[in-house]
Amino acid sequence: MNRIALAALLALATSSASAELVTIRYDFTGGIANRELMWGYFGGDRGPTTGRILSTTLVITDYTTTGTQDAADFYFTFDVPTDSATQHIGLTGTGLAWSGLGSFSHSFTSDAYNGQIREGRFASESSGGGEFSGETYVEFLVDADPLDSIFPDGFEPL
Repeated sequence: MNRIALAALLALATSSASAELVTIRYDFTGGIANRELMWGYFGGDRGPTTGRILSTTLVITDYTTTGTQDAADFYFTFDVPTDSATQHIGLTGTGLAWSGLGSFSHSFTSDAYNGQIREGRFASESSGGGEFSGETYVEFLVDADPLDSIFPDGFEPL
């Protein structure tokens, strides 16, 4: 009888620590496209986040060339910190069929990057001149582990 009560108590405690759906966003809006960024953990303002990526959305609205820079020279990478088979978003102006001067846009939503979030650093790089004059971001829908399972008792992320 004690084993049954213990099993029920453990099941109740486990169900209270269920995951939550959160959106993690990395924003590139309002800056020149020639830059490298590195993050020490996945999670942004939420703090270090573990769990599973369920969906990835990339939006580039109005990448605008500057001077005589051709949009075909645009280059953007984002290393997705996941254990999925596809861990790298890589875009080129040529691959997007961008050419010449002006403003260019591209977006997609994909499940190709779905998988368990891995710990550690990851990065993004962009080049080719121009600037991100409209909304530009990579956003992830995550089935996140609760923060109390990541942080020790009494610790809160900044």
